[in-house]
Amino acid sequence: MKTALTFLAVLCCTCVQAQDLRRGDKFFNGANIFSVDEVRMGTIAYLTSDDEQEMTLQKVGSKSGEYTYQPSAQAEDPMHFDVKFGDPVKVKQIDGETYLIFYNKKGEALHVYRKTSGSLWTCQEEQKLLVSQPHERVLTTRVLNRPYLQYITREDLRIMRNEILARHGYRFQSADLQQYFGSKSWYHPGNNNAAIKLSPLEQLNVELIKAEEAMPGGLHPADVAGDIDQSDVE
Repeated sequence: MKTALTFLAVLCCTCVQAQDLRRGDKFFNGANIFSVDEVRMGTIAYLTSDDEQEMTLQKVGSKSGEYTYQPSAQAEDPMHFDVKFGDPVKVKQIDGETYLIFYNKKGEALHVYRKTSGSLWTCQEEQKLLVSQPHERVLTTRVLNRPYLQYITREDLRIMRNEILARHGYRFQSADLQQYFGSKSWYHPGNNNAAIKLSPLEQLNVELIKAEEAMPGGLHPADVAGDIDQSDVE
C-alpha cells in the first residue's frame, strides 16, 4: 500500500532557495548549536557544537547548498540513529529562514537545524516557547524539529501529520481520520485530493513527523511501547 508521504512528495511545491555554508554560520537543532568553524577549499565544512560534538560535511560538486554527511577523526559514529554517513544534507531557505536539513537516501527529511544568530540560551528559550504552543498554532507556520516531536505520542503524531492535509481539504480513506477531522468546524473535504498543494514548510513537517513515527520502540520518549503499523495508508 502506498504511503501518504509518497502522495505528498508529488504534491509539494519546491520553491526553495539553496545556499552554501560559510564560516561562522550557526545552526540550532532544538537542543544544541552547531557552528561552522572552517570551510576548507570551499568543499569540506567542519562544524562543532557547544557540547563538543563534531560534524563534517562535504560539498557535492558545484551544486549550491548540497552536501553529504561524512565521518571524521572525532566523530566515527553518526550523531543520529537514523542518519548514515554518505546521506545527503542540504542548506535551504524556506519562508525567509535558513535550515540545514538531513535526508535519507530516499530524499525524505529526517532532521532539521535552523540557522540562528542568537546565543544558546536564546535558542533554548525559543524552543521552550515552541514546545508550549498547541500544535494547531505551529503545524503549518513553523518547522518542527525532532526534539519537539519526540515528546508527542505516536497517535498524536499521526493526527498532526494528517492535519496538514486536512487543512487543505484532503478526503481521507481511513474511517477514523475522516471521523476525527469531520468533527472539526474548519474541515471542509474536497473532491480532488490530487489538486492539493503543500507549501515547502508543510511538506518538510510531514516528512519530519513521519521520521519520528518510524523510530523503533524505545527510541521515541513519548511512547516506548513499540512501533506503529507503518503499512497504514494515512
